[in-house]
Amino acid sequence: MSAKKRKKKKSSGQGANFVITLVTLSVIFVFFGYLIGTYAVSVLREQHQASMQLARQETSVPVVRSETSSAPATSTPPTSPPAQPVEPEAASPPPAPAGDLYRVQVGVFSERANAERMLSMLREAGYEGIIISGPPHRVQTGAFSSQENAAKLRDELIQKGFEAIVVR
Repeated sequence: MSAKKRKKKKSSGQGANFVITLVTLSVIFVFFGYLIGTYAVSVLREQHQASMQLARQETSVPVVRSETSSAPATSTPPTSPPAQPVEPEAASPPPAPAGDLYRVQVGVFSERANAERMLSMLREAGYEGIIISGPPHRVQTGAFSSQENAAKLRDELIQKGFEAIVVR
């Protein structure tokens, strides 16, 4: 009988060792998963910040509507007298950070091809625009220091069938 008891004690000790080993390995894997996840998040955050900085630099480039288009150079209706000057922000924006300018966004797309189609539709309507690289790829037009002027352009674009919002 004592041989059987020893065998039972030995097998129950092995089971406990197995459970302890399994728990230890699980803790180690969870810890390494946490470290890898933290590293991946920091890398993605750096990439995002770099792409946002690049997008801000792209938006600081002036957006000028084509002079040959039938659309007016400002966001005023075509029937208004030419007493209102062209928005100086559209022709040559002041040297201000891109976050200080109001833009009108007409689309956000996960695929660049869709953004390019929207940009061509915008150009067919007589407006110049840019694509802010992404994803998401943002199609924007105008560059105004005044939110009211951007809102006028937004309203004009909505009347022409575009879904548009003012962004900063």
